[in-house]
Amino acid sequence: MQIFLQVLESGNFTRAAQALGLPRSTVSTEIQLVEDRLQAQLFLRTTRKVVPTQDGRRFAESARDILDAVTASEQMFRHADLHLSGRLRVDVPSRIGRRLILPALPDFLDRHPGLSVDLSASDRIVDLVADGVDCALRVGSLENSELVSRNLGMLRFVTCASPAYVARHGLPRAPGALATHRLVNYATRLPAMSAELEITENGQARPVSMASTITVDGAEAYLAAALSGLGLIQVPAYDVADLIASGRLVEILPAHPPPPVPLSFLFVRRRNLSPRVRLFQDWITALLNRHGLFDA
Repeated sequence: MQIFLQVLESGNFTRAAQALGLPRSTVSTEIQLVEDRLQAQLFLRTTRKVVPTQDGRRFAESARDILDAVTASEQMFRHADLHLSGRLRVDVPSRIGRRLILPALPDFLDRHPGLSVDLSASDRIVDLVADGVDCALRVGSLENSELVSRNLGMLRFVTCASPAYVARHGLPRAPGALATHRLVNYATRLPAMSAELEITENGQARPVSMASTITVDGAEAYLAAALSGLGLIQVPAYDVADLIASGRLVEILPAHPPPPVPLSFLFVRRRNLSPRVRLFQDWITALLNRHGLFDA
C-alpha cells in the first residue's frame, strides 16, 4: 500500500522508486501484484506518467486509512512527533501562505525532518477529495459533507482604500456615502455576478451594492488594485495592519466594519485522522494565534 500511494503521489514509477529507494522494476511489479489481487486496474499508464483510475482513487482512500491507523498505533509507543514521516499535502489561501506559513515552515520541517510538505497557496477552490489534498485552510462559510471542519477563529476584516483614492473621491463618513464610491470587486470565478461589500450597522451585517470598474480573482491582485487607487477593498485586518500604519492604505468607516469571517481547518472525513494532519493542525493553530489573526 505504501508503494501504491507513493506512485499516486509521484505520478510515475521512476520517481516513486527513487523516493522509496527501490528499483523501478520492483515498484512496477508490486503494483501489478496489487492489481492482480484486487482484479482491478488502479492506474492508466503512459510512457511519461501514470494516472489513477476511478478504482485507484477509491482504493487510495482505504489505503490511506490503513496506513494512518498503523502510524497512529505506532505513535502510542513514542513520546514525540519527531518520528513522523511522509508527505503532507496542504492547501491554503495565497496571502496566509506567503506571509505567515512559508516564513515559519523551515522551523516546522527542522523539528520534523521525516516530513515533506506539498503546499498549494492559491485562491482557487481545491477539491480535497479529487485532488488528494490532506488538509486545507478556508476563509468563509463552508458546505461539504465529505469534509470535517474545525473552526480556528473569527477573522476581523477592515474596509480600506489608498490615500490617492481618498484624495480623488473623498472619504466616506457614513454608510450612505458609499453610493458615490467605487469598489474593487473580488470573485473566485469571472465574470462576477454582483459587486458589493458588507458593513455592520446597528449591530447587524448589511450588504451594500456598489459601482465597480475592476474585478479580480486573486488576493494579490485585489490588494494591488487598492494600492493603485482603483477602489475600496475589504480584507483581513492582520493582512493590512502594516500598510495602514505606514499610511499606504486608509481605513474606511471604522465604526461600521465588515462582519468577522470564520477561518476553518478542513480535512477529508476518514476513519482515522492522520497523525501528520493532526500535527499540522496543532502547529498552524498555534502559529495563527501568535500572529493575532482572530477577533477577540
